[in-house]
Formats: sequence, C-alpha cells, structure tokens
Amino acid sequence: MVTLHDGRTLEYADLGDPAGRPVVFFPGTPATAAQGAVVADAARVNGVRLVAVSRPGYGASTNTPPGLTSAAADAVELADQLGVERFVAMGVSGGAPYALAAAALAPDRVSSVAVLGGPGSHAEVNPEDLDDDDRRALAMIADGDVDDAIALETAAADNQLAGLRGLSTEEFAAAFRQMAPPGPNWFDDHPDSRPAFNADFQRGITTSEGYVRDNVSWLGPWDFDLAAVTVPVRLVYGESDRMVPSEHGEWLRERLADSEMHVVPGGHGHATFGAAEETFAILGAE
Repeated sequence: MVTLHDGRTLEYADLGDPAGRPVVFFPGTPATAAQGAVVADAARVNGVRLVAVSRPGYGASTNTPPGLTSAAADAVELADQLGVERFVAMGVSGGAPYALAAAALAPDRVSSVAVLGGPGSHAEVNPEDLDDDDRRALAMIADGDVDDAIALETAAADNQLAGLRGLSTEEFAAAFRQMAPPGPNWFDDHPDSRPAFNADFQRGITTSEGYVRDNVSWLGPWDFDLAAVTVPVRLVYGESDRMVPSEHGEWLRERLADSEMHVVPGGHGHATFGAAEETFAILGAE
C-alpha cells in the first residue's frame, strides 16, 4: 500500500518481472489488484513488470466519489511513488475505461494502451442492456443526485451479490460457475488460474463499494474525452463474448485517434486473460 498526497490509501500488487517493461494493470469489475496474479506468469516470461492497482472502494484502497479520471490519477501517482516514468496502461473488462482515462490524463507518461474486452459507454453502445435501476441511477446523476444514484446502485448490487457472500471457497466456486454466461469459458482450459480469480472476486465483493463506483463511473457518459487519447491503443474482443461484445470495441475505435482492433475466438475470458499473454509478448518486443 501507498499513501497518496491527500492521505488516502491505495493498494497495489507488483508482479511479473521486476526489471521488465512497466505495465500498469487495471483489473476488471469487480476485482482488486490481486486479479493480476491470473496473468502474472505470462507477464514474467515476457519481460513485463505488472503493477496492478486496486481502485477506490476495492480491497484496502480508500473509496472516493465515482469518476474514471480520478482513479486514473491515483494510478499515475502510484507510478510516481514507484519511480516509474513511462508505462503501458492495460485494462481488462471494466478496468479498460480507466486505462484510457490514464492515457488522456497523462499522455507524456502513458506510451500505449491495451484494452482487453473493455466496455464503451453502455448508455451509448447498448442502452437496451441497462436495467431499470441503471437507467434511474443515470437519470439521477444527470440531475446531480450522485449520492442517491450510489444508494440505488448499492441496494441493487447488495441484492445481486448476496448469494455469493459468506461462502466457503468450494461453495463459491460452485455458485460462481452457475452464473457464468453460456459459451466458451477460458478457465475451462486454464483451471490452474481459476482459484486465483475466484479468490480475488470473493474479496472484491466483500462490500459493494468498488463495484458500484465502477458501474456509476462508466455506464453513462464518461468524464474525459476519448479524442484526448493520442497514443496507440490495442483493442481485443472475443467473437463469442456476451458480456462485452465487439460493438463496444467498434464504438471505441470510431472515437480513438490511433487504434487497431482484433477479434479473437472465444468469449470474455479469451479476450481478457487469454489475450494478455500475446499482448505482453508484443509489449516485450517493442
């Protein structure tokens, strides 16, 4: 953990190759920095130092009001404290908008961005997937009622996650598997990685703070301009991904100055953790 300039605590994990090329890793939703353990070996063998960040509200990181840019600023300050001058920003799933925000905020520090299965603004890409609570919360935010929006989303999240809390490791694994979307599952072919992911997910939902903060931050309009992201962006999506379909990548590509998009076989796990090793290999070769 580090203490930020305003006295808040930020939790992180320093993984991979300590002497490798720095990559700041923004985990998915919900997750803490320990999600980086799923891809830490791939980072190590490809000469990548993986600095994973627990966003506000997750783990020991102090919670803050919603926002993509403020959480990105925390990651840049962490890089300062670790003596990392330039780095690649990598975001998987719900962490991807924060990686893009870091590039917009600090173009002199972020050399490139990797978006692996990351969403665009759901309100613009696929508003039909928003439920009634999400729509009500976004309307509240538009009216300036952020606290009420957070309260509404927290009640919904607590109800959604209640069945996964307080379970043993084995009980959680069984319950979580039942919630997996249909289609190919990356973890079925990488069972050794599943325990680390499950353990971190359990920790990430101990409270709903981080989960709700994420949802409120990126479901609706974002608090930075994608046109401000001028560094190269690698976009990767799964052709069978039902959680974050490739339409999100197309939405991002249309708004980014310098991006390339790749659609890989498989689902969400293939586009996120599965694509990480190839991405690390590309980064290590640069």
